[in-house]
Formats: sequence, C-alpha cells, structure tokens
Amino acid sequence: MCISVVNVLHGSRWFTASGEGKVSDGKRAAQDEFVNPYTFVQVPKGEPELGWRAAPSGHDRLAAGLYSGVLEVELTARSPLLLRNAYADADGAFPRRSLSGFENRVPYLPGSSLAGAVRSLHETLAGGCLRVFNGDFRPGYRDQVQPRPPGWRLARVAEVDEDGRPLRMQMCPQPPVWVESAALQSALGGADGLETGARVTLLSRGTEVLGRQQLEDPNLVRGGGDWVVLLSEARTRRKDRKNPAGGARLRGRYFCATGELEDTVRGAVFAEGVWESFLDAVDDTNDMREFRQQAGRDDDKPHWVDVLHPKDKKLLGKRIAARRRLYEDQVLWVLPEVSDETLTLKDIALAVVWRHAGGVDKARQRVPAHALACTDPTQLCPSCRIFGSADTEGNGGRGRAEQKAYRGHVRFGDAAPRDAYATKQEWLPPMGAPKPGAGQFYLNRDHGSEGKTAAEKNAQPLREWGSEGDGKGRRGLRGRKQYWLTGTPSDRPYFRASAATPQVFHQNVYEPSNKMLTQGESVEAGSVFTARVHFENLSDADLGGLLCALDPALLLHAYNGKDTEGERPEYGWAVGGGRPLGFGTVTSRVTIASLDDAASRYLDETAPTLDIEETVAAFRRTASKELKDVWKRQLTKVLRLDWAAPHQVWYPPAGWLPEPGQPLDPQVLLPSFTFWKETTGGRAEEARFPYRQLPASAAPEPTMKVIPQGKKEGR
Repeated sequence: MCISVVNVLHGSRWFTASGEGKVSDGKRAAQDEFVNPYTFVQVPKGEPELGWRAAPSGHDRLAAGLYSGVLEVELTARSPLLLRNAYADADGAFPRRSLSGFENRVPYLPGSSLAGAVRSLHETLAGGCLRVFNGDFRPGYRDQVQPRPPGWRLARVAEVDEDGRPLRMQMCPQPPVWVESAALQSALGGADGLETGARVTLLSRGTEVLGRQQLEDPNLVRGGGDWVVLLSEARTRRKDRKNPAGGARLRGRYFCATGELEDTVRGAVFAEGVWESFLDAVDDTNDMREFRQQAGRDDDKPHWVDVLHPKDKKLLGKRIAARRRLYEDQVLWVLPEVSDETLTLKDIALAVVWRHAGGVDKARQRVPAHALACTDPTQLCPSCRIFGSADTEGNGGRGRAEQKAYRGHVRFGDAAPRDAYATKQEWLPPMGAPKPGAGQFYLNRDHGSEGKTAAEKNAQPLREWGSEGDGKGRRGLRGRKQYWLTGTPSDRPYFRASAATPQVFHQNVYEPSNKMLTQGESVEAGSVFTARVHFENLSDADLGGLLCALDPALLLHAYNGKDTEGERPEYGWAVGGGRPLGFGTVTSRVTIASLDDAASRYLDETAPTLDIEETVAAFRRTASKELKDVWKRQLTKVLRLDWAAPHQVWYPPAGWLPEPGQPLDPQVLLPSFTFWKETTGGRAEEARFPYRQLPASAAPEPTMKVIPQGKKEGR
C-alpha cells in the first residue's frame, strides 16, 4: 500500500499527515471538518484590581523610575503581506517610498499600520479596554417567510428631515392588493417604468389567493392614479407554487404590493425604539454591505436597484436600495396607529419579508462594563496609558464640543525592507464586514443550548441576540477577535486554489460583476522589514508590555515546553489585510537600541542598563491571575503559527477541504449558506436546525463539521 506523507514546518501542532487521514499524534485529520479563520480571546470578566485604571505618567518631564529610548524591530513575513487597495490605481498598490540603498521606490509598512496592530495585541496581552468597539451595535435578522400580520399597511413618505427620518406620511388605509409584475409592466410601459412609488389605478381588487387579494389581469390595471407600488428583492420568489386553478405549477411569478392612497397627509411620529430598530435592521442588509464598499459614497438621493427574476435574470422593475434613511415618495410597510392629524408608527419595514433587530440589548451590554473604552484621561487602562486615548463621546454633556483625549508615549516609524523583496498582484475573493449577529460564533458558548432548537415553530432561532437562548441570562460577546496565524501559506486554501490561476476567484468561482471582489498587491513571504519605535516616560513594566506586543514569544515561551521535534513553538502576530485568507503573519525580533532615564538624559550620567528579560518579568508581575490564565490557555494557541491545521482554515465552505498535496477545487471554497441555516437553532414547519457554536480558542480541536452547500439537492 502506498502512503503519501506531507511534512509540515516545525512549530506546527499537526506535524505530518498520511494519505489515510491520520496525523502523527493519533488524531484524525478529517476532510469533512474546517477551522473558522477567526476565534476569540476572552476579555477578563472579573473586576480589575485597584490601580488597573490609573493616571498616565504625563509628558511634562521624564520622571524618576521611568525610561525613554528607541527599539529596533525586525519583522519577517511568514506569509505574504497585503495591503488591500485597488491595483488599477498606481497609487493604490502596496505603498512605496524612496529609501537610501534602493534605486527605485520600495514597498513599506506604514507606521500607522504597525501602531494599530501592536496596540490591538497589547490590549489583548494587558487586558486593556475595548478601544475600537461599537458599543451601540445591535444586529438585524431576516424575518421568517410569512405574510405580514393584520394591521400592516403601505404608506408613502411625503417629507423627511435632514437625516432621512419621515416627518409626514400618506397612508393606504385598505389592505394591499398584490398585482403580478407583468400586469403592472403592461400598464407602465415595460419593466423600466415599474418601480417603487409608481402610480397606477386598479379597476378591481382581484380575488383572494392564499389569504391575500391578488390581481393578475393586465386589463384591470391602468397607468397613473392614486395607487402606489412597492418592489422588493425577488430572491424569496425562487420556489414554484401550486396553481389554484389547477394545471401546471406557477413558476416563480413576481407580485408587487400596491395600495390606494388616502387624501390626508399626516405628521409622522415613531413609537419608542422603532426608528433605532429600523436602522439596526438596515445595517446588515446586502445593500448596505455593498454601499460601505463604495468610495465617495453618497446617500442624499435614492439609489435604484434592478429587480431581476431569480431564474432567468430578466428585468422585473426597480426598487430603492436600503439605506439608513428614507426618501420622499418612497413606499414602505408600516404598522400604524392613526389619529386625525398624526400617524404613530409602531413598526416599519421595507418589504413584506423584512428584518428585525436582535432584542433590545446593544453590544455594550454584552461585555463587562469595566472593559468599555476609557473616557477619563486621568484614569486610563494599561494600553491607553501607553498608546493614548481618544475621546469618542463628543461634548462631555456640557453642550459644547470638547475632547477628553490623551497623547500616547509611543511613536512608530515606517517598516522598510532590509534587502531584496518581490511583489505580486493578488486577486481576492469577497471579504465583507464582520457579522457579530452570527451568534453561533460571536456569543459566549452556552452548553445548555448546544444542539437544541427553538421551542416554538417560527420562533427566533437560538443564534439570534434576544432569542430564548438569552432566557437564562444575556449571553455575552465572546471577546477579542483574532485570526489564526500562518507559517505555511502554501497549505492555506486561498493560496492552494490560486497557485496555478491567480485570477481563479474573479474568473471561475464568482461572477466578474461581484462588487465584493477586490485586488491588491502583496510582498512575498520571507521578506524582512525593519522599523524603529520611539518611547518616552515608560516604567519597566510598561516597556515590558510593549516589548511583548512587538514579540509575543518573549511572554508566551514561558508557558510552553518544546514540541515533538525538540523546537520551541513559534509565535507571531498579523498586520495588513487579507488575514482571513492567510496573509499578514509576521514573526519579530526586538532589541533596545538606546535607553535613558532622567539622570542620563539631563545630567549626562551613565545610561541605565535594563535587559529585555527584566522588563518582561516586570510586566508579568502586573498581570492578574485571570489574565495569566488567558495567556496560558488561549494565547499560546491563537498566536502560535499553524496551531490550527492550515489546510482546514476557511470560512464555512461549500464542500470538503482535501489535505495538502491533493487537488483542491476552488468551487468548494464558495460560502456554505446551508451551514449558517442548519446551525441557527431554529425550526420551521417540520425542519429542526440544532444550535452549533464555534469551539473555544482553548479547545483541543478548533474544528467544526462541514455542511456542504446544497446538500439537500444531492450535490
């Protein structure tokens, strides 16, 4: 029997794999498992010890017992380094500058990029505050596919304020009539004339079909009049349905909601929380994801989107894209309470199958209160005392604009190449914004809910914020997001798929028109960059924390023995873009180039001697027992190169992920929407989908089972 063996770089936890799927430590390297590209490091829950938030050292003088100086950092790219900019624009490639010793302008890592990455890691190591965190975030979820309950009506926006919030609206007091798009196109001069807000006249309210009034005869529809039309996305019309008149099944016909406007235009007011819930629901729409990708985006005017038939892609009409505002003449669904002059809106929606906000709690209520961003410059967490604190609250409650910020004690220079390098154009698959609403991954593990489904049919799935999964207590957010690091990039699925055909995702996997496809430029793995970091007025413990953030191996080697090859594990961090794909992993070596205290700087006395081990030990002494447990149990895995088997690291894939050395069809790297559906903890009709959760970063195995896309169709 022939057994192929794949050798993997030392420092990895999975070492060798055979053609039979066995690894050297006896664990199975199953092709039906994957490792999500990101995991989470716990935010310490316990109240910090006295002095965790304290006054910074200030900038007026170099105080006794504090140090200033320069660090030299050498960064070795263990995977290609990427800055995701438009390659078509010469200025949008990897940034370049003129440097001594190089004939042409050379790539470099901006000091601002380094500062952001190092600060983020320092916050994790030191248990700092959640500096970059949207505490007001609340996710939106798609509603169950079912008719609107009684009481919902169509309404037209007559006037909005500067933020797009309706001031006056015109109601359609009667239940809507659903008119087939072909009949409306005939009355409006074709698909180009059929759009949200179009005016028609119906000569009949049609007949009742499946609990709603439905009109299909084009002879009963006229252009112009007091009826308004609402178009929405057509994807929910994919399925054929039974023909009430018998005969052939109706193949995915598209019906538009229409309503007859009354003459009265009323002032619009919102019940408590309704407008905020609408904005939260809008934020997670595909319209908004594409909008956030646009350069120079502008939402002052409505953006019209073609509504295409899901089967033959023929134009049906045009709808208004979802935005965090509404527009004059826009038509939407409302749940109203009507008086003579006022329309009180108890709920609003842009489609009959719309979205709802996840409960009432915002993100800030799902993290420990002490971990929220520092706001008082006289009381700062360990990270803000070193890197600075920017006030994000605004006016401090005094009615005038003011900043309560603090300048940091660290300045990062650009990282320039030490010697030869090579660059490469990269063709990147879609990578959207984070989706914290995916409770399977973002919410704390709830072992009582694992494998269960919602108790009632059509109830909110357990993965949703505010669902019955929160019934025993609000589930917290899992912590700080970290991406698995790459020491063997050639084993990662992206690099395997694009090795022979760099443009494979743009040409063969996704539609070329996909707006989420991007390009960039990378610097090859093995390139070495050097940078200088200036610091001032730091204690030995502060300096130790900074050194550990620049080279986490200084801290974490104390918590690991040697691996089975007799080598010490390799630890690193990540910088730049494309980290979910395996870009950006670096290992580092840091030295103290110069060091001063007050006496050596101002009195010309001998410079102090302080070695790196002393500062790291001082930093370690400042940490709580809970934080040290995070270092030992979680960071020794998360910051270790290839602790997670690199060939398995991908978002929930559409198919199996073969081992290195075996062919990988790029089509298997498409998203598995089936995975997200069948892990929600929801139930509909007779289907039950058990709630599945991302393994903890400290778990022995970070793998999850692959649920192939379209498995129920036999693919």
